[in-house]
This record gives sequence, structure tokens and C-alpha cells, in this order.
Amino acid sequence: MKRIFLSLLTVLALCATAQAQRLVSVKNYGANWQRNMLTMKNKPNGTIYRLREEKQNEYLPRGEEAKDLEQFISERIDIGWLALYRRSAGSTDYKFIVKIYDKDEKPLYTIDLGQVSGNNYCEVQDVRWDNDTHNLLFNMACPSYASGVNGKGSKLHCYNPERQQMVWSTDWLTSNDIFILDSKFVFCSYGFTSEKKFLFMLDKFTGKVYSKLPFTYKVEYLELKTEGSREYLYAIDYNDNLFKYYVEGAKTVAENGKVFTVVFAVSDDGYLNVRSEPSMQGKVLTKLWMEDHGLGRGVLLEKGKQWSKVSVDGIVGYVYTKYLGQTTWMLGVGPKLVANKAAVIYCEDNAEGGLKPFYTVSKGTIIADTFFEHSFNGVEYYELRTGHDYLFVKKTDVIMK
Repeated sequence: MKRIFLSLLTVLALCATAQAQRLVSVKNYGANWQRNMLTMKNKPNGTIYRLREEKQNEYLPRGEEAKDLEQFISERIDIGWLALYRRSAGSTDYKFIVKIYDKDEKPLYTIDLGQVSGNNYCEVQDVRWDNDTHNLLFNMACPSYASGVNGKGSKLHCYNPERQQMVWSTDWLTSNDIFILDSKFVFCSYGFTSEKKFLFMLDKFTGKVYSKLPFTYKVEYLELKTEGSREYLYAIDYNDNLFKYYVEGAKTVAENGKVFTVVFAVSDDGYLNVRSEPSMQGKVLTKLWMEDHGLGRGVLLEKGKQWSKVSVDGIVGYVYTKYLGQTTWMLGVGPKLVANKAAVIYCEDNAEGGLKPFYTVSKGTIIADTFFEHSFNGVEYYELRTGHDYLFVKKTDVIMK
């Protein structure tokens, strides 16, 4: 009897967890909504039927793999640039190449999307880089009716280029056209004329479906907005109807100010002014520079919509959020490293060799749940990996929860 009771409690707990991460309908605006409610930034050219198109840098080196292809997307990402190359939009002889570049426009990774997905009969309609995990997300979507590919299309994939490994893939008929992501979730949709149409909310780290909502018309645009302390998803369908949803479960531990999150500037001039108050009139206290070989030199204290509070070399101030990049090692996927005292976070000393103090976190700070073990000069550390460099914390300074 006790075992049955415990099993029931486990089932109820799992159900409660699933219920806590979903899309909750707030309002159907219909076609009567103000255009200034949304930025439409997720489909920059505003007219292309399927594939998102945005060209921020048309002069990235293509290499042999992409020299005869057309560039559809080139955009800034945290480690440099992402570019998508393909044959012309009218071509059915598909070829999709993504190249990832560093900040100096030197190629880091070249990914043949058809090859890694095992799909050369569908077309990529959206592709996104996840700054949190350094994974590449893309869909292989049905070019027309799903029956034309026997229902085996419109799958969303998550691929890690560093490990050359597919992290997860969804079921068929989950994603065509646009998709977007936040710190925990992916939002996507599927539908085509007389076929069934759905809006999905997925776990960003596993691809698990949390919400699947039926739609009358195909969803063609998605945008996330933070209003107060809540996150909302806006969806526009084929007939220009606007729907608003509350993203339940979007507030993460990373927002509670106790997670160790490295920050850096992503502005064109390579730095951000750290001001005494969240205003352009605030006194400039110091500067937050761009990444140094993939390692941010500041720590996020409080993320704001327009201004964020940071600590740079012990100086606390405010920077403009729009140009703030970040890396956090708390992804909600494993046991947490928690400081059991004032714990020093070390970085590599490229000039002298060895390690040097980077930042000291207070007792109780959640440092990471993605980490590796490392031994250095006889001392045992947990290693936190950035795009290129590493941070370290002594094992004796943390406990695992």
C-alpha cells in the first residue's frame, strides 16, 4: 500500500511539473490589433512566405562548400556570426549550409543541414543559434503537403557543432516556417492549408512537447515579450489574427540574481559604458568590454528590459541591455553546484600561465549545473566552458545539490 501511495505521489508530481510549463491563452485580438504592439523583428523582411531572410553581413568568407549558393541569413551571434547558404528559393534540388564564424569572421564550423539531419527532400525554413547552449536549431520542413513526403517532414532539430552531434529531434509535422526560443523553451508551429495546424511549446534542452494547441489557420509569425515579471508569446496566423499566451514556467532560476552569469559587450564599438544609474545621464564608472577569447569580464547581477545591473572588476553599475551578451552555466539540466562559502571563480592567466581570480560569489550562489571535472597543479576543480576559454571553481568551495 505504501509503495502504491508513493507511486501515486510521483505521478502527481510529474503531472504538476508538466502543468507548470505550458502556454495559457490570454486574449484573441482577431485582426483588429495595433501594428506597434509587435516589432516583427523575427521575420525582418516581413514578406517572405517561408524562409526567414536577413543579411547583416554579405561579405563573410564562404569557402568551397557555399561558393555557388545564395546567402539567405547572416546575423550576429554571441561568438561571432551565423550564415545560412542555400540554392535559390525556387530550386527543389536542396542544399543548405550553415557556417559559424568567430568575431574576426574566421570560420569555426561548417554544417551541411541535409547531411546531419539525414533529410535531403525537405527545405530549411528557419534556423537559430542558441547563445545559452551553443547549439544550432533548424527545421526540415515539408515543401508542400505532408502527403508529398509521406508525412516525414517538418521536423525540428537541435545540433551541437562542436561535438558534431544531434542533441535532439522532434516528431514529424512539428515545425515549418518560423520558430523562436527563450532561456528554456522553443516555440514553433506546423500547418499547411487543409492540414491540421498546431502551435507548440517545447523544452529547449530535450525537445519534449509541453503544449500543443490547435489553430484554425497556419501560424506565420511568433514574438516573445516581457510585460512586468511575466513572459508572453504573441502569434499571428495566416489571416492576420493575433493571439496572446502567457508562458507558464518561463521564469527561471537565472532571473533570481543568484546565478553566476558572465556578461560582455556585443556593441559595434566593442564596449559598454557602466553607469552609476540606469540612465544615459548616469556617471560612467568603467567599461564592460567584449569577450576576451570567449570569456566575458563582467557578472550579471540583475537583468532589466532596458538597463541591467552588472559587476565589472568589483565596480557595480548599469549597462544598456540591448548590447549585453551573456553566458550562464545554469540550464536546468543537471545537479547544481552551490557555493558553500564565499567561493572564488578562477580564469586562465594567459600572460603568466596558471589560474587567477576572476570573481568571488557569495555563499549560497548557484554557480552551474553544466560542468566538467578538472585537475590543475594537484588541485581538483569544476570547469565551466565558454565558447573558447574556461572558468574554474575549487571542488572544496562548492557542494552539489
